[in-house]
Amino acid sequence: MLKDRGGIKWTSLMLPEHVKALREFDWDLTKIERPVLDEQQLEEINETICAAMEFNNAVKIMYYKAGRNETINGHIHYLDVHNKQVRLVTKGEDIARINFSDITEVTRL
Repeated sequence: MLKDRGGIKWTSLMLPEHVKALREFDWDLTKIERPVLDEQQLEEINETICAAMEFNNAVKIMYYKAGRNETINGHIHYLDVHNKQVRLVTKGEDIARINFSDITEVTRL
């Protein structure tokens, strides 16, 4: 009877440096570039944020973080102009802070 251990057989031959290099290689393959928004898109984001704050609507914010697009849902609590951040209250009553420059899309829910 054949007792093949599959991937387990080869793990002993992998050095920690090789594992690290493979993970970095995989990360580089899935990494995306920061999107560049034009004036019209920035204006739409601004209008959506202002309307959501006025009517206390829930929003979905898509933002760029470390080579990936992340999404978060919640209510906009405060616009911090000095630190250039949006403060968002999520469903778990946590406060998330997102930089203005990282926001790529805002939609009202």
